[in-house]
Amino acid sequence: LSIAAFDRYLQSTAENAATAHYYRGMAYRALGDSQTAIAIWDEIIQQYPEADRWDDAWEEKAYTQWGYLEDFDAALETLLGFVDEAPWHARAAEFLFDAGRVAERGRDLGLAARIWQRIPPEYPSSEYVPRAVFITGITYYRMEDYASALTSFEQFLGTSADLGDRSAAHFWMGKAYQAAGNAGVAEAAFTRAANTDPTGYYSERARDFLIGRAPFAPPLVYDIGYDLAGERTEAEAWMREIFAIPAELDISDPSPLMADVRMIRGTELWYLGLYDTARLEFESLWQGVRSNPMDNYRLVNYLLDLGFYRTAIFAARDILDLNQMNDAATMNAPIFFNHVRFGSYYRELLIPAAQQNNLHPLFLFSVVRQESLFAGWVQSSAGARGLMQIISSTGASIAAQMGWPPDYTDEDLYRPLVSITFGADYLNTQHEYFDDLYVALAAYNGGPGNAAIWQSLAGDDPDLFVEVIRFEETRRYIKGVYEIFSIYRRLYDRTP
Repeated sequence: LSIAAFDRYLQSTAENAATAHYYRGMAYRALGDSQTAIAIWDEIIQQYPEADRWDDAWEEKAYTQWGYLEDFDAALETLLGFVDEAPWHARAAEFLFDAGRVAERGRDLGLAARIWQRIPPEYPSSEYVPRAVFITGITYYRMEDYASALTSFEQFLGTSADLGDRSAAHFWMGKAYQAAGNAGVAEAAFTRAANTDPTGYYSERARDFLIGRAPFAPPLVYDIGYDLAGERTEAEAWMREIFAIPAELDISDPSPLMADVRMIRGTELWYLGLYDTARLEFESLWQGVRSNPMDNYRLVNYLLDLGFYRTAIFAARDILDLNQMNDAATMNAPIFFNHVRFGSYYRELLIPAAQQNNLHPLFLFSVVRQESLFAGWVQSSAGARGLMQIISSTGASIAAQMGWPPDYTDEDLYRPLVSITFGADYLNTQHEYFDDLYVALAAYNGGPGNAAIWQSLAGDDPDLFVEVIRFEETRRYIKGVYEIFSIYRRLYDRTP
């Protein structure tokens, strides 16, 4: 029907013809006729060079060639052809970067590296320069050309002032030196990486290398118990000193906020079970008081008692921000704030689920925090729901396998017990299949099929695995879980 409608449109007018042809191509590809789709996009490329969809036609042609037809050589020719024909185009650097990805996917690592090396000199102002330089180093590392890898990582070190990027450069220099058999220089590089961006992903991984710790290694002894009520005394004394709060002011009493209509509405909506609407009220109030450490602290305590952890976590971080504490410095704040920000919420559900699925509780706490910040009522733009952000199709599949809960519907995913049970089960399934927590996390976030492809590119190296992931969201997701897990381990480790 779509194709027929576009055909009628093209017969009646020439206005926006390129756009109509573009979507005709998309429709044919959706029907499984990739060759006709490519022919249509070729028509746009040849006949409509001034059209808005001209670059999109090149892009979809290349994607169809490698993603649908697995013709990597043809896709490379298309992408590089675009750059040759329109080197001035705003997307030329992007297409050059994508061409390197296609060469990598086709297992021609040398060609991929050479393509990415073109970006800095040809498009020095492009946003793709840092990533191209970095991934060139990764590619040479994969080729066991450690000298060329080091050159690229040193170049990357000079392209960014971001602490995370600089830590990444030092970390991978350490990996390259280590692989080349230069253990002493490798240790120095790992030390620089560990000190550059404390609590950041690459700094944490560098610290692992320095002490010989495996990825996601849990503490031998841990204790997730804490007493927030008792810890408030230290926190309040610290706040009075830092923010010069008079002793006669009760900063834990929420009464000064109770007259605010947002507090009233938020509370009533919360008790009515209208959690997302309550969130809007509480977040509006939080935005209004976040520059006031006393009111922020009052809000933290009120929301914790209510069970509204997500905004309490944000508000607790704001108090530390008001004292200009960076991520590393917050680890030295009164323990109350870090127990709020990295709490063991829903422990009565989460610990049994972790134990039943051969997952460490601290790891599962980290995943839940990354997924939802312990908000059981949230729904993502992709339709993922609940504490562990389960999508409807996955939830239905797990419910069918378990035969539980009775009369299952998608709304059950908002129930903490269901979400944690399903999420832990699904993670364990991926872990058992891939035998790697990195890959299991990638499967959880980006899909098992994609995770399998990335694993095939990286082999058994978890650090390489992170770098070859093509979805920026999934790469950030794994790094985020790792950073959170490292903090949970630091807070709750009781190993003698």
